[in-house]
Amino acid sequence: MGLKEELEEKAESCDAPEEYIGVAKEIVEGLDDKDWAVELMEEGAEWAQTYDEAVVYAEAAKEFIGDDDVVGNFLSNAKMLCMSAADFIGLGTAAGKLGLDDMAKEMNEAAMGKCTKLTDFLTLSNELTKTDPEMAKQVMDKAFEKCTKPEDFVSFAKSILDTTKDKDKATEIYEKGMAAATTADGFSALAAGAIKDLGDKDFARAIYEKAVGSLEKGDELLKFAVIVKEQLDDNDFTLSIYKKAEDKYTKFDEYLKLAKASFENTGDKAFASGVYQKAAATNPDCAQLVSLALAMANDLGDTAAALPVLKQAQAAVKNNADFIKTADAILDVAKDDKAWTDAIAFQKAKREEFGKMYDNFALRENEITNCAPMRTLAVKVFKETGDKFYAAKLYKKSENLTIHFSDFIKLAAAIHADLNDAEWIKEIYTALLDKCKSFGDYNTLTNAIQDTLGDSAWVKEIYKGLEKKATGNGDLMKLAAVAIQKFNDKEWAQKLVSGVAGKAKTVYDFTFAGGATLNLLGDKDAALALYKSAEGLCRSKQDYAALVALVKQQTSDKTILSELLVLGRQKLTEFSDQIFLAEAFLVDAQDAENAAAVYEEAELNALSNDTLSQLSTSVSGRLGDTKWASRILAKIR
Repeated sequence: MGLKEELEEKAESCDAPEEYIGVAKEIVEGLDDKDWAVELMEEGAEWAQTYDEAVVYAEAAKEFIGDDDVVGNFLSNAKMLCMSAADFIGLGTAAGKLGLDDMAKEMNEAAMGKCTKLTDFLTLSNELTKTDPEMAKQVMDKAFEKCTKPEDFVSFAKSILDTTKDKDKATEIYEKGMAAATTADGFSALAAGAIKDLGDKDFARAIYEKAVGSLEKGDELLKFAVIVKEQLDDNDFTLSIYKKAEDKYTKFDEYLKLAKASFENTGDKAFASGVYQKAAATNPDCAQLVSLALAMANDLGDTAAALPVLKQAQAAVKNNADFIKTADAILDVAKDDKAWTDAIAFQKAKREEFGKMYDNFALRENEITNCAPMRTLAVKVFKETGDKFYAAKLYKKSENLTIHFSDFIKLAAAIHADLNDAEWIKEIYTALLDKCKSFGDYNTLTNAIQDTLGDSAWVKEIYKGLEKKATGNGDLMKLAAVAIQKFNDKEWAQKLVSGVAGKAKTVYDFTFAGGATLNLLGDKDAALALYKSAEGLCRSKQDYAALVALVKQQTSDKTILSELLVLGRQKLTEFSDQIFLAEAFLVDAQDAENAAAVYEEAELNALSNDTLSQLSTSVSGRLGDTKWASRILAKIR
């Protein structure tokens, strides 16, 4: 069998690239038949599944065919098998190695069209840097358009540094990356790259500073602070991030994690303590407050700041278990406050002794919403346990629930009975001064002050203050009565009564002052003078009737009424007036002598049957003198 026949037989049995290429090489070497060799390799290339399988045939053609057109045909066919930018990049690289620069450029352009990810552009650019710098730059420009995330800019800048060593260009890319960053992770990636790739901590700090200005979520800032601490080891800057985070938080758990994180990373006790105090201000429960106080005392060593939080925890106790836990913390932290720890130790012992009873007290305490039941519970607690501290807490709650004046009075009395806390009682009474709406309220309050505090000086001071506020004679007379009855202060009472008398202008004013002078000061002569001033204003029997009615309310001394009526005889001279006067003498003044004298004057004025009849009836009915009445009737014609 000849060589050709043998090679034909081999060609028919080929089923792998190396077999097709091997036989083709034998054909060229043995028969110098390049056309047949190319034809055989083309047949094999038709079975290629990937571009790199097809490239094998192009490389073989370059080796033993030596015809760039043939090589180009194989590469063109391989192009049909490229599925991605990486495939085109690989094919372009192969074309370059085979000396087909135009085709390499064509493949690289095709690769650029296929690039969708930043990594595709960077890979292509790196491949082109040595062979086609101009095109490599074009690819870089395209790559830059694909940068959307901070991580993209970091990769792009690194590629620039790796290929061109152009630090200024890389820095420019980082600056543009800063504009695209919106999260802590994004800024962190940029800053980390600036340190690692640029070796520029100052620039990294500038990135972090911009991050702090743009981040608006507290949790992002906390996360960012850790990264800044690790990358820059700048305590002041790290603390500034925590301070910004503080402004973003409002909840207990948020402040808690901020305080812990800030102290762990900066060691700044003052800031952490301030954040803990903000956490305490969010109205957390008792257990949370105890944990907070222990963290402040034990972790920060800030006992002074922990103590108010423990006070708050004590006020927030809801059950016996809460109290025991709070008490243990107080006894541990507040060792220098003997008064407090002694009180807490006392209460703890009580609660341990009467555990079930206190559980019941706590249930009732948490259910009560009105002042009176809370006050009653306080009384019960003190009576059954002797625990004045718990009773005081309940009294304070009752005070906070109290609205009405009378309930405040009752509260102060109960506090006095159980706790004898004069300072607290005085605070309640002082606040009540503004709630007094009437003279009766002031009397109730001052009586309570006297009963509980026995503070006569304060009581007098209150009434003295009322003198300045008095708006009418009635108020002044009431004060005058107080001056005598409560303080036996005649001088003060005289001053008040004189003030009223000096301003008197009406019958009522004068009689009012006269009554006070008579009944409070016991000065009958001065009182009579005031009554006479009132009489001086009377003109008609109606005026005198009113005067008599007022005086009768103030005194039972008939002689005063008689003197006033005697003065009235000079003004009341008409018949009807005289009947009125006579009857007033009889009924009101019980002065029959003056009554008879007036009746005699009236008889002279009785000139008609009618008047004679009226006079007879009055003399008979009022004076009881039937004979005189008969004589009067005898005059009727």
